[in-house]
Amino acid sequence: MSAVDIKVKNTGTGEANYYVTVEFIDSEQHSLATEDTYFGHVSATATMSRTAYAVRPADGRGLAVRLVKVKREVVPTKAPATALDKAVSLFVEQGLVPVGTPYGDCPDTAPQAYWIGDRGNCWTAVRTLTPLPVTSAPAQSTLIVPTPTPVFPGTVCADGSVSRSSGRGTCSHHGGIG
Repeated sequence: MSAVDIKVKNTGTGEANYYVTVEFIDSEQHSLATEDTYFGHVSATATMSRTAYAVRPADGRGLAVRLVKVKREVVPTKAPATALDKAVSLFVEQGLVPVGTPYGDCPDTAPQAYWIGDRGNCWTAVRTLTPLPVTSAPAQSTLIVPTPTPVFPGTVCADGSVSRSSGRGTCSHHGGIG
């Protein structure tokens, strides 16, 4: 068995994921194996390495490695805490959650994921919506509050699909996180 160290250096200004494909070839340029390697959350200016393995040809021919593809994917940064504070204030103002409802981010779940009321219900910030127009209060003395839609743990991908995954690489085949 032979091994090759694959190194990536992030020369960007933010975190990035790297997908590297290498091909093991014999001395006659015949492909023996292809190895896909994932480097997750490489910090700016950092270097990360992984080892890829291949079996040497049984006939004793040499073994070489050819770089096939490198894909760099920028890791989205978390929204500032003030954005979450504003969202919760709006929810309280619209009567969707009571004053004092606990909330926070879900750093172990996915980038830009948050919870309100229950830590187990993480939701992902997808796009900023325009505020609803202000309407006059209904003539009735009772306030009608819409029933909240149940929230399930998951992440909305850029292409609109929903992934139940919440770790590194979530939505990597769907254009990243929306």
